[in-house]
Amino acid sequence: MKRKWEEKLKRIEELASQYERKPLSSVYRPRLSKSEEPPSIWRLFYRQNQAFNFVKSCKEDVHVFALECKVGDGQRIYLVTTYAQLWFYYKSR
Repeated sequence: MKRKWEEKLKRIEELASQYERKPLSSVYRPRLSKSEEPPSIWRLFYRQNQAFNFVKSCKEDVHVFALECKVGDGQRIYLVTTYAQLWFYYKSR
Protein backbone atom coordinates (compact mmCIF):
# COMPACT_ATOMS: atom_id res chain seq x y z
CA MET A 1 0.00 0.00 0.00
CA LYS A 2 2.80 2.39 0.91
CA ARG A 3 4.50 1.68 -2.42
CA LYS A 4 1.39 2.77 -4.37
CA TRP A 5 1.31 6.09 -2.52
CA GLU A 6 5.00 6.65 -3.15
CA GLU A 7 4.48 6.01 -6.87
CA LYS A 8 1.50 8.37 -6.99
CA LEU A 9 3.40 11.05 -5.09
CA LYS A 10 6.35 10.72 -7.46
CA ARG A 11 4.03 11.06 -10.48
CA ILE A 12 2.36 14.15 -9.00
CA GLU A 13 5.73 15.75 -8.30
CA GLU A 14 6.81 15.06 -11.90
CA LEU A 15 3.65 16.68 -13.25
CA ALA A 16 4.08 19.67 -10.94
CA SER A 17 7.63 20.23 -12.17
CA GLN A 18 6.44 19.98 -15.80
CA TYR A 19 3.78 22.64 -15.18
CA GLU A 20 6.35 24.87 -13.50
CA ARG A 21 8.64 24.60 -16.53
CA LYS A 22 5.81 24.99 -19.06
CA PRO A 23 2.82 26.63 -17.36
CA LEU A 24 -0.62 26.51 -18.94
CA SER A 25 -1.49 29.58 -20.94
CA SER A 26 -3.71 31.98 -19.04
CA VAL A 27 -4.66 33.80 -22.23
CA TYR A 28 -7.74 32.48 -23.99
CA ARG A 29 -7.00 31.66 -27.62
CA PRO A 30 -10.25 31.06 -29.50
CA ARG A 31 -10.35 28.34 -32.12
CA LEU A 32 -12.86 30.11 -34.35
CA SER A 33 -11.01 33.26 -35.28
CA LYS A 34 -8.86 33.36 -38.37
CA SER A 35 -6.36 36.04 -39.26
CA GLU A 36 -8.79 37.77 -41.65
CA GLU A 37 -11.68 37.74 -39.14
CA PRO A 38 -12.06 40.18 -36.26
CA PRO A 39 -10.87 38.82 -32.91
CA SER A 40 -13.48 36.79 -31.10
CA ILE A 41 -14.73 37.77 -27.67
CA TRP A 42 -15.15 35.37 -24.76
CA ARG A 43 -15.30 37.15 -21.40
CA LEU A 44 -16.65 35.95 -18.05
CA PHE A 45 -18.07 38.27 -15.40
CA TYR A 46 -19.30 37.61 -11.88
CA ARG A 47 -21.71 40.56 -11.95
CA GLN A 48 -24.50 40.96 -14.48
CA ASN A 49 -24.06 44.72 -14.51
CA GLN A 50 -20.38 44.40 -15.49
CA ALA A 51 -21.29 42.07 -18.35
CA PHE A 52 -23.87 44.48 -19.76
CA ASN A 53 -21.49 47.43 -19.42
CA PHE A 54 -18.88 45.47 -21.36
CA VAL A 55 -21.44 44.70 -24.11
CA LYS A 56 -22.18 48.42 -24.45
CA SER A 57 -18.48 49.10 -25.01
CA CYS A 58 -18.07 46.41 -27.72
CA LYS A 59 -18.28 47.15 -31.41
CA GLU A 60 -18.99 43.50 -32.25
CA ASP A 61 -22.46 41.92 -32.04
CA VAL A 62 -22.06 40.18 -28.66
CA HIS A 63 -24.61 38.92 -26.15
CA VAL A 64 -24.76 38.06 -22.44
CA PHE A 65 -25.39 34.45 -21.40
CA ALA A 66 -25.97 33.31 -17.82
CA LEU A 67 -24.35 30.09 -16.59
CA GLU A 68 -24.61 28.35 -13.22
CA CYS A 69 -21.26 28.10 -11.45
CA LYS A 70 -22.11 24.92 -9.55
CA VAL A 71 -25.23 22.88 -10.05
CA GLY A 72 -27.82 23.61 -7.40
CA ASP A 73 -26.30 26.56 -5.55
CA GLY A 74 -27.92 29.18 -7.79
CA GLN A 75 -24.82 31.35 -8.30
CA ARG A 76 -24.32 32.53 -11.84
CA ILE A 77 -21.49 33.77 -13.99
CA TYR A 78 -22.12 35.83 -17.10
CA LEU A 79 -20.48 35.05 -20.41
CA VAL A 80 -20.15 37.69 -23.12
CA THR A 81 -19.60 36.28 -26.60
CA THR A 82 -21.16 35.97 -30.05
CA TYR A 83 -23.80 33.43 -31.02
CA ALA A 84 -21.31 31.72 -33.36
CA GLN A 85 -18.69 31.28 -30.62
CA LEU A 86 -21.21 29.98 -28.10
CA TRP A 87 -22.74 27.54 -30.56
CA PHE A 88 -19.31 26.26 -31.65
CA TYR A 89 -18.28 25.43 -28.08
CA TYR A 90 -21.72 24.13 -27.13
CA LYS A 91 -21.69 21.64 -30.02
CA SER A 92 -18.15 20.49 -29.25
CA ARG A 93 -18.95 19.53 -25.63
